Amino acid sequence: MNKNYYVCSVGAPKKDYSKENLKRCIDNVCFTLHKENKQKGCIKDININDILILKYDGHFIGYGRASGSFKINEKISSDDGWNWIIPVDMWIIGSKTHIYGIKKSQEGGTPYSTVRKVKRDFALDKIKEMNRPIL
Repeated sequence: MNKNYYVCSVGAPKKDYSKENLKRCIDNVCFTLHKENKQKGCIKDININDILILKYDGHFIGYGRASGSFKINEKISSDDGWNWIIPVDMWIIGSKTHIYGIKKSQEGGTPYSTVRKVKRDFALDKIKEMNRPIL
């Protein structure tokens, strides 16, 4: 079975919920999305073993392997609507990496989607950049 690669935006740059949602994603070992988000993209296409790349504040900051498919989890945050989730095995947080090239590599979703499918080569290059040593 082939892996697919997805860029998952934690939130828009400089928005209050962005930092809170990053913490929510890391603490709950999943990617979370608000149920009212109008630009969900292809979150429901993600399957077990697909790779998620976290986009935060205009950069790629980490990645993880999906350990489950899309679900609604009321236990995570039923009170405020942040309960659309994709569970991951673990997040590997790396060096901040620029998102340059994402538009050309996009295969699913729209340019404004929160979750976008991207080409394998693009994703692997960005993961390598995140894993580079900090000098």
